[in-house]
Formats: sequence, structure tokens, C-alpha cells
Amino acid sequence: MLLQHSVFHESLFPAGMNAAANSADNENQDFVLRRHFHFNLPLSSKLHDTPLVIFDTETTGLDSELDRIIEFGAIKVVGGVVLDSFESFVQTDIELPEHIVSLTGITQSMLEGQPDISTVLPKFLDFIKGSIIVAHNAEFDMGMLKASANRLGFELTWPCFCTVKLARRVLPGLPNYKLGTLTEHFGLTNDASHRAVGDVNVLSKILQEILGNEDVEVNTWGDVADCVIS
Repeated sequence: MLLQHSVFHESLFPAGMNAAANSADNENQDFVLRRHFHFNLPLSSKLHDTPLVIFDTETTGLDSELDRIIEFGAIKVVGGVVLDSFESFVQTDIELPEHIVSLTGITQSMLEGQPDISTVLPKFLDFIKGSIIVAHNAEFDMGMLKASANRLGFELTWPCFCTVKLARRVLPGLPNYKLGTLTEHFGLTNDASHRAVGDVNVLSKILQEILGNEDVEVNTWGDVADCVIS
């Protein structure tokens, strides 16, 4: 019953399901636990009025099956106004490779005593309730997120659009669409590059620059449909 007491228990176990789950055998309980955690919204939904959670993860590597998330960073924005934030280290049994320590500045000792993914991920999923999630190079972050969810016994289906894909469409001609390049293009600074919290803060500003440009005409969820990661 790994998820029974998580912060998103009601979403995973509708009313009346608990009694059935308690009386089921282990095989049936496993089936009950593997539930979808999902969110859908109409294509006409205005991005300006919809909560957007800009998020980033730092990981032990690039393989969603073999590697693990070691840091979450996210901010919740509505109409360009930051309403809330989420950040957490994640303890893992995987020893951090030297290149990850060098890139992120996160060390093994910084992860000692931190909560593991079974504690942090439910809190993150509670944080994104009712929100569109946004990430830079979202295929990677969503891949890590979904793999972590699968290991905890459920499937994640959530609207997420990729700011790399969006920037390629609305800002043609840039040499590349790395976060650093977009940061420089908009005259911004990132004092904590390759750290989840620093990256989401600057990404939020980049996104508002794009959405606030009247010439871009990106107003609704449908307007970013070609940037969505499924």
C-alpha cells in the first residue's frame, strides 16, 4: 500500500475504492495502486488565466530507467504573477558521477538525510494540481518524472509544453535554443545555472517575455498544442 497515505490519495483512490482494496488479494491491490494521475483542460483555456507550473529536475544522469532525480524546482505562476514555489533535494542510493557534481554543484553530502522520491514526488504532484506544467527540453524532465511515477506504482498523464519547442517556433534565427542562449537573448541573468530553482526562475521570465509579446499570438492552450509533450 505504498501510496495509500500520500497527499494525493483521494485522486488515486476514489470514494468506495478503499474497502475493495482492503479486501482484495495482493495481485488485485497492485492493480488498484497502478492508477492514472492526470489532468486535462480545453484547448480554449487562456494561458494567462491558467496556473502554469514551470519546473526543472536535476538528475544523476540522462537515462530515465537507470538514473534518478536528485532535485526538484518549480514555481507556480498565474498571469505572470508568482503564487508559490516548490523545491527539494531527493536522496538516492546512486552515487553522483563527478561530472554531475561539477555541472550542478550538488554533492553526495548535500543529499544525505534528504527525503527520498516516494516522499517528494507525491508532494510535487500535489503542487501541480490544476496546473499546466512547463519545462525546457520537457521530453527529458517528463521522461524522468514518468519513470519515477511508474516505479512508485502509477502512471502520469499531464499536460506539459516544452519551451524549447515554443522558442524554436516564435524566435527563428537564434543559433540554438539552450536556456543560456534564451537568457542572453532577453537580457536576463541566471545566478544558479544548472540548479533546478535557478533555472525555473529564469525560465519563468523567458516564458513571460514570449507570452507578453503581442506579435507572437500565443494565448490559449491550443496555441501551444504543437509544443506539448505527451
